[in-house]
Amino acid sequence: MKFSKKIISLTAAALAVCMTLASCSAQKEDNGVAYEKEMKISTAADLEGKAVAVQLRSAEDDYIVNNKLTNYPKRYENMSDAVQALIDKKVAAVVVDSHYANQLTDGVEGVRIIENSIGSVEYRFLLNKSDAKLAEKMNQQIAALKESEEYQPMVESELLKGESYRVSKESDKELKKTFTLVTDPSFKPFTYKAKNEVKGLLVAISDGVSYGCGGKLDTMTVDPVTIDDTSSVNEGEVTSFVSNEAQTVKGKKNAFCVVTSEVKDDDTMFVTTDSFYTSELVMIVRTEEQEKK
Repeated sequence: MKFSKKIISLTAAALAVCMTLASCSAQKEDNGVAYEKEMKISTAADLEGKAVAVQLRSAEDDYIVNNKLTNYPKRYENMSDAVQALIDKKVAAVVVDSHYANQLTDGVEGVRIIENSIGSVEYRFLLNKSDAKLAEKMNQQIAALKESEEYQPMVESELLKGESYRVSKESDKELKKTFTLVTDPSFKPFTYKAKNEVKGLLVAISDGVSYGCGGKLDTMTVDPVTIDDTSSVNEGEVTSFVSNEAQTVKGKKNAFCVVTSEVKDDDTMFVTTDSFYTSELVMIVRTEEQEKK
């Protein structure tokens, strides 16, 4: 009888251990794989089941979710924290713009860039439909800027070097209009605040395009909060624009914000310009030496 009780006790203990192990396994699965020795990541398909770091509310965040690259996005307030999480083996990879990846990893040990693009994101301006003629002018200036000798140095300065850039301007040119870029300055190096001034690639391009359209650029910052009410817009792609930026632009003349999707032709509120920057997305992963530690 005592022997039977002992067997039952051991069985219960074994069951408890199994349940604990199962719980740990489930917890690991829920969090996604962040670290395995000699982890091989070389293509977007390899991100499935992995914990992948992106910046919160960023274009990269939208991309990996919309394209179902992983069920385990890990969101950080800035990309430097995301890279640190990679080094600390809290995530398996970081997804980021290819240009900015070089700035992020410069001098950082234990990480490397997989140069092959896993996808791309198109940046456009969003305006009120009543400003459709301005959108057409902006398209002309976007094309001219992209073909100019200043475009590539602008991109490299803002994204690779972390230095502000402004297009060359004629000192005697009269600017009769003011155009307003509405932005959330939380996405360095694309848009951020420094000494109470809004800077970044999106600001630099907006400034160049506005100047080409005969106006000077003003900026208006908004809080990074998404508006829940999408009843006033069409279903589909346009709903992704229902943010504080778009809500602020709505009804405001000569104002625009930046989006990463094109509105439908039948949208009654907004129009979008042609793409002014294509962000090629790449992965940052740990080096093989770092994986083995």
